[in-house]
Amino acid sequence: MGAYVSIPTWWQQLDSRYRLVVGQCPDCEAFNFPPEGACATCASVAAFERIEPEGTGTIVAHTVIEGGAPPEFEALLEAEDAIGAVLVELDEGVRVPGMLTDCDPHEFARGDRVEAVVRKMFEQEGIVRYGAKFRPV
Repeated sequence: MGAYVSIPTWWQQLDSRYRLVVGQCPDCEAFNFPPEGACATCASVAAFERIEPEGTGTIVAHTVIEGGAPPEFEALLEAEDAIGAVLVELDEGVRVPGMLTDCDPHEFARGDRVEAVVRKMFEQEGIVRYGAKFRPV
């Protein structure tokens, strides 16, 4: 299983692929990621207000992938020897999964500060896919 995202779904989410977007629940004001679906705090299904967060946060979980990456990430793994996968709690309080960039992923741990930047994620079905990654602050 990989990170396959169909072309129609990719186009539907295109706006949030070039900037980090979270959803704010209109009922309890909690931030949610992804910015759609039910609120993780109060379970409201009201439409979220889409907010662009500051993009800074703290690593709460971290691992380094050195083999066995999904097919769409094989070229990245071959070029960089390792991929840092993280769960970041943004300063707004919402947790966002992501990958590390512009650094050695072995040099990070829980509690380190990072900021979101848009970078190439992978190429699939002839389309270069971009998204938010995290780099050291």
